[in-house]
Amino acid sequence: MLNNFDEISSDIDLFLENCDSLIILGIGNDIRGDDGLGPYIINQLAILKDYILNKSNQNDNNQEINKNGLENKDNEFEFFDNANDINTGNTPLDEGLDSYMNELNVDVNESLIERLDKTFLINGGSVPENFTGLIKKLDPSHIIMVDASLMKRQAGEINIVNKDNIVDISISTHSMSLAYLIKYLQLEKEYKILFIGIEPEIMDLSFELSDNVKESSDMLIKLLFDKILAY
Repeated sequence: MLNNFDEISSDIDLFLENCDSLIILGIGNDIRGDDGLGPYIINQLAILKDYILNKSNQNDNNQEINKNGLENKDNEFEFFDNANDINTGNTPLDEGLDSYMNELNVDVNESLIERLDKTFLINGGSVPENFTGLIKKLDPSHIIMVDASLMKRQAGEINIVNKDNIVDISISTHSMSLAYLIKYLQLEKEYKILFIGIEPEIMDLSFELSDNVKESSDMLIKLLFDKILAY
């Protein structure tokens, strides 16, 4: 199921070369079983990000700087602080990620804080098109999209999908196709976009992820956070 994990890690490293600012957009409906993996991943990443920032004595000052900076970009958008980022809610850290967080040995320096401040986590839910205006205002150099994706693979399998091939995968709970969403975003700027899909197992009405998808999601959370700390 995860025998391609090293390849995925290398692909993400290659994608993040020369990354100046990053948006990770989680997509999905969190009451439809595995379709909720995107929001789940964003929620957990937001908690890990806040944990690192809270280790810094400069946290309060940096949050105020972040707030002012984002408000200066456009007062139309409400500011969300580092604790929850954008629409990520207050879901507690999953038990399976506790040990990962406790084992993090990170030098919280100004460079890292600046990098975290330029990493925006957005829970796009099942209507990610609602956030296209905000994405354009934040104007990242790189965008990673994470979603449950029907790829005719084993449940829980993680794959990187070229943005030109996204039309070949679909999730019925989304009101706009991801291919169209990307085309709309790129009308004015050619963003660097990486799409990470996880094959779902259960799409029924449920707040829980299936075991296979949960395991893969947790592995992807740790991988993405490691990349956030290093890019």
